[in-house]
Amino acid sequence: MLKKFFKIANHTFSITTNGEDVMDIIPNFKPFETESNEECLFSITLDNSIQPCWRGSRVGNFPCPSATFEVYRLEDGAYQILIMKENDIPCAFLQSDADFREFTLTTRGNRADRTFGLDNALMVTFTMCTAAHKTLLMHSSVVENSGKAFMFLGVSGQGKSTHSDKWVEFINGSTLINDDNPVIRISDNGEPIVYGSPWSGKRPIYMNVCYPIGGIATIEQSKENRMHKESIPIAFSIMLCSCSTLKFDKKIHMNICSTITGILERLPVYTLFCRPDEDAAKVSSSTFGI
Repeated sequence: MLKKFFKIANHTFSITTNGEDVMDIIPNFKPFETESNEECLFSITLDNSIQPCWRGSRVGNFPCPSATFEVYRLEDGAYQILIMKENDIPCAFLQSDADFREFTLTTRGNRADRTFGLDNALMVTFTMCTAAHKTLLMHSSVVENSGKAFMFLGVSGQGKSTHSDKWVEFINGSTLINDDNPVIRISDNGEPIVYGSPWSGKRPIYMNVCYPIGGIATIEQSKENRMHKESIPIAFSIMLCSCSTLKFDKKIHMNICSTITGILERLPVYTLFCRPDEDAAKVSSSTFGI
């Protein structure tokens, strides 16, 4: 057996295989590999000899932009999750224990299918296990400037990545640190911190870095460039729509809502109405004090 340890947002976990080097399947995790033997938040055993066997009651089918999840709940509260790519092609079968500490995973298909299955299984598992630790897996593009992270949220196609690129191009000292799924974790002193992650969408930006949040804005396309500070209820809705929530589990969902509340106690959320241009970057950076 071969066990490797990883750390994302200061959460340590392990992946055990029957000898296969998991880095051959998920090379995007290499910057997050650690030699640490500290206690793991969760552990995954990858065993492709397991034959999926459905038990428990069906929770539902949950389509997401990149994958579809078929979820079953067992009597003890554990979950079985089938992960499918386009055209409902099954790529992975994930099963938890009741405490969300030990998971088994079976992958299927060619190498690309297995990578897809394992990558998405890790996203689900990470969200499930870190929710009680003031942690959110976000859908956002993030740039760093002057030692702070600036997060741009919004539905696909609104221009999150484009706006980040405008910062890098026109706002001196800006660096793109993640382009799809950064992590927010509230520190012990209550400060929201952004962490890079091994999930970054179409662009391979896998940076193991962290910065305090300097600003959050959701992007909406417009003919004019302007920023609007949102009310707390609207800000809460924006944040909730921009993070992985696992709404089928009430406890996990409530923990996520509590973390969002903690973030909003420290930071406002803005809507940036903008064009994809230099002036938009200057409007948002000026609002954020850059």
